[in-house]
Amino acid sequence: MRKLYMVLVAAVVMAVGTGCEKEYDLRRVDDVLVEALNSMFPQANWVEWERNGDFYVAEFNEGGSDVKVWFKKRGEWCMTERDMGRNFQDIPEAVKEAMKAGKYSTWEIDDIDKYERPGEVFYVFTIETSGARDRVLFFAENGTLLKDAVERGDITPKTKIMIVVCRNAKKRFDKPLFKWLWQN
Repeated sequence: MRKLYMVLVAAVVMAVGTGCEKEYDLRRVDDVLVEALNSMFPQANWVEWERNGDFYVAEFNEGGSDVKVWFKKRGEWCMTERDMGRNFQDIPEAVKEAMKAGKYSTWEIDDIDKYERPGEVFYVFTIETSGARDRVLFFAENGTLLKDAVERGDITPKTKIMIVVCRNAKKRFDKPLFKWLWQN
């Protein structure tokens, strides 16, 4: 009986192990999606696909970073998400300077993610310090702080990032005027 149990455990481990090594599950992913991914990331290997609402998401590892690429059904690229860990070196200088000069400069960086969407690139920093709740900071590629939040939430191609624009309206107001804009 013990031998049968060991054989069953070994079979389950082998089945799970080989299931994780599939490059593409072609029964679920259209060729147009695979071709779109391969045209953008020809070195992508061991790709796992999932569906998230209206989007198809390819997940893989590239150069030690976890990457998620979002497509519409017909292979139209919508977004790339790259987990950069705590790697502050690969961040644009403007973002580094904004982070160092900001009010959270003494906080520890827990995680950095880079997001690319058609026409925009932004970075999301998850930061922490003892005695306070974690913060999530969204920076544009030029170093502009787009959002300062307690909760990150899911970021999809449909997520709108709020931009805060502060202007000194000297003629009518004593305080800065905050204008909230939404990106499309």
